[in-house]
Amino acid sequence: MNKFFRIIFLTAVVFTTCNTAFSEELLRDEFIETTLKSQELEPVKTNVNYNYEDTYSIPIKLRIQEPVSTKKGNIYDGQAVTFKVKQNVKYNKKVIIEQGTIIPARVALYSTKGMNGIPASIVIEDFKVPDIDNNKIKGSYIKKGLSLTLFVMPLKWALTPIPGVGSLTNFIMGCNAKITPKDDIIIYYYPNWPD
Repeated sequence: MNKFFRIIFLTAVVFTTCNTAFSEELLRDEFIETTLKSQELEPVKTNVNYNYEDTYSIPIKLRIQEPVSTKKGNIYDGQAVTFKVKQNVKYNKKVIIEQGTIIPARVALYSTKGMNGIPASIVIEDFKVPDIDNNKIKGSYIKKGLSLTLFVMPLKWALTPIPGVGSLTNFIMGCNAKITPKDDIIIYYYPNWPD
C-alpha cells in the first residue's frame, strides 16, 4: 500500500510542476505584447440595469452600410460596422432618432462554415445610438448561412450500410453568412429602464 501512495504522490508532483510551467507560458502572449499593448482599447460597457418588469420598447430599424460576409475572409471579431436608421424613431410623439442617423456597432463573434452542412454565422452587438444611454438599448443581430444539416444527416444514414460511403457526407460544407443592405435589422430601445 505504501508503494501505491508514493506513485500517486509523485504523479501529483509531476502534474503540478508541468501545469505551472504551461500556465506561465500561457500568461506571456506575444500577440498581446506586440499588438494590443500599444493601442488604447475602450472597454465594452456592460448593461446591468435591465428592468424586465417594464417591457415597453421601441423598435429601431437599421440597414448596414457595407456588406459583411464570412466568404471573403476579411471579417474579424471586433470589426467596426456602421448602420443607418431606416425610418424616424418616435417616442411621446417626438422624433428621438432621425432617419439616416449613423449607428456604429461591432462584430461580436463570427464562425466559418463547417463540415456536415453546418452554416457560418455573424453576430453583431454593441450598437451605439447617439444621445441614448447604452443601458436602454437591447438587441443583437445574428445572421446565419443556409444550413444543410437536414439534408446531410439523412443522406449519411442512408449511405451508412455501404462501407465508407456514409463518411463522405462529412465533406459537405454549410453556406456562408452575409449581411447586406437588403437585410432588415431591428434593435430595441427601452425608454423606461433606469440609466
